[in-house]
Amino acid sequence: MKKWTLNTVSHLTALNEKQGLGTLVSLALSARGITDGEKVHDFFNADKSHDPFLLKDMDKAVELIRTALLNGAKITVYGDYDCDGVAATVMLHGYLTALGGEADWYIPSREEGYGLNTKAIEKIAKSGTELIITVDNGVSAVDEARLIKEKGVGLIITDHHTPPENLPEAAAIINPKRKDDPYPFKNLAGCGVVFKLITALENSDGAGVAEQYGDLAAIGTIGDVVPLVDENRHIVSLGLENIKYSENVGLYCLMRQAGLSEKAGGIDAVTAAYILCPRINAAGRFAHPAKAAELLLCENANTAYAKARELNELNTLRGETERSVTAEIEARLSADPSPLDGRVVVLAGEGWHHGIIGIVSARMVSRFGKPCAVVSINGGEAKGSMRSVPGFSAYESLKFCEDLLVKFGGHAGAGGFSLLSGNVGAFKERMSAYAKQYHDIMPNVEIRADGRPGANDITVENVEKLDVLQPFGEGNPVPVFFLPNCLIKGKRPLKSGKYTAFDIEYDGRGFKALDFGRAYADFWYKAGDRADLMASLGINEYNGVTDISVKVVDMRLSGLNQEKYFAAGETYERLARGEEIDGKLIGRVIPGEEQIKKVYDIAKNASRLEEIAQRALKENINYCVTRIITDIFHETGLIELNRAAGSVRLRKTGRKADLSRSATLIKLKALTPNP
Repeated sequence: MKKWTLNTVSHLTALNEKQGLGTLVSLALSARGITDGEKVHDFFNADKSHDPFLLKDMDKAVELIRTALLNGAKITVYGDYDCDGVAATVMLHGYLTALGGEADWYIPSREEGYGLNTKAIEKIAKSGTELIITVDNGVSAVDEARLIKEKGVGLIITDHHTPPENLPEAAAIINPKRKDDPYPFKNLAGCGVVFKLITALENSDGAGVAEQYGDLAAIGTIGDVVPLVDENRHIVSLGLENIKYSENVGLYCLMRQAGLSEKAGGIDAVTAAYILCPRINAAGRFAHPAKAAELLLCENANTAYAKARELNELNTLRGETERSVTAEIEARLSADPSPLDGRVVVLAGEGWHHGIIGIVSARMVSRFGKPCAVVSINGGEAKGSMRSVPGFSAYESLKFCEDLLVKFGGHAGAGGFSLLSGNVGAFKERMSAYAKQYHDIMPNVEIRADGRPGANDITVENVEKLDVLQPFGEGNPVPVFFLPNCLIKGKRPLKSGKYTAFDIEYDGRGFKALDFGRAYADFWYKAGDRADLMASLGINEYNGVTDISVKVVDMRLSGLNQEKYFAAGETYERLARGEEIDGKLIGRVIPGEEQIKKVYDIAKNASRLEEIAQRALKENINYCVTRIITDIFHETGLIELNRAAGSVRLRKTGRKADLSRSATLIKLKALTPNP
């Protein structure tokens, strides 16, 4: 169960009356701290663009680039293999060549690793390059910058990652995160920094730059998952608008190949994030990122279609590989669920494609609600990717393991690392030690609601007004609303049971609800149940009829006390890990006969572990006791329990089980303090 946090601002005191935004928009803005007219104006100000020359060293970079262009010097743009880095590379290279400059570009493969490397520098220097401009990398490349200087090549660094204490030696370093940088917005993506560089070179307000390169800047910004607020909101809004008129042949062909040809006039940030960005990233994951850059630089339609088709196929391969690795992990955890008891879930496997371990890690975090590191072992080397939850820093945990790692980097939410295969076991232990030392009680995955609207607030007009909050993404998510005490009226399968549709009555009104995260076979709620929903709201148009759809983000039976739930869950996990707990708690968690009988009665009609836990909680049986009982049932053959899948199945043995033989029960009784 995920932790729910509700916005306490009442819609009666929200912004609706003064701004005419509608109750739902007002609730969402209030939940995000936008509570007065001035803040509303700033949020919706479409002209939010800061002077590029406020960026430290921008004046130096502009002068150097103009001089290089004037002298006919060869310039190489050095990028990165992700969507942001590819977009930034294409933007700057395209701009320099449009001015008649002799420009080249280089993007390292994932095998080479992130950022500048010695072999690439040697190759670029031999090609006659006189100036290297990095995009989306370089701010940590102290040794590599020294080598570039030794080669007699100039260096301009443009980056947006957190700089080290000692900066590389370069002619100019443009990075809004520099401690000495006065730029008012610190969260530009790499392509956002390039957008500002081109704007400075043009000495313009950026409008013309947005027309020419805004589409790529928007896609790169979305792909890098930076907060879509302030100037990022401006860049993405302009870029998505300009996609309609994009002259980028490669991008147009990619949209066609992705099935977006009919939607070319209305691509939003969510569509870009889930459809376009993965295809650009697929090149770097399963081939070479140069394939994506070549597509976006291509001016011949026939060639571009072929390149776009290849990216589409690589993305399909990415999906298949991701599903294969996920299935292997699920099978392994089904056979041995013990890794799920850890504060941090660390999973390692031979030959897992390192291009998808980050995606798989993120899926595991979503499924199990814990920080997760997925490690791909190939011979004597291993590469890992970590995703975390708010309150647990991936970067700090990796830093704690620094002596075991060859290389690592990242931030609070995610990190990448490499190590020798022989150190994987020690890494698991060290990660566990870090979590225990700094997080005695682990943080939970959280869902925040943008308020609790009344049923009369959920109108077609108010839901349509939510579009004014776009573009949605990191820092400005799709609004989620709390709908308590919904009566479930009935359910039906969608897409051959892949999804679930169900009808609810909320606050006296009927709505159609959709659950895209749960197959019909796993949707255990029954007609007559009362459930609390966290949901987004959308508009559905069919046969000329416009209706509201309630899209489930999360749901649970109504009235559950989540604080007690998480406290009991913490106790259960401590017991599972063999950690010491308060002796007084032992007697409270040993189940009584009446509790065992109630849980068994629930289990007879349940197929999901979460259903048993929630229905037992409604019977005043806490989560820890319920989990202990299901473990006892599993150990004595009464049920089949798959913790990884969260499934249960009652066994019809025809005999009475001897619960006293349960290893869990025996262990608990042994821990019980003597009276």
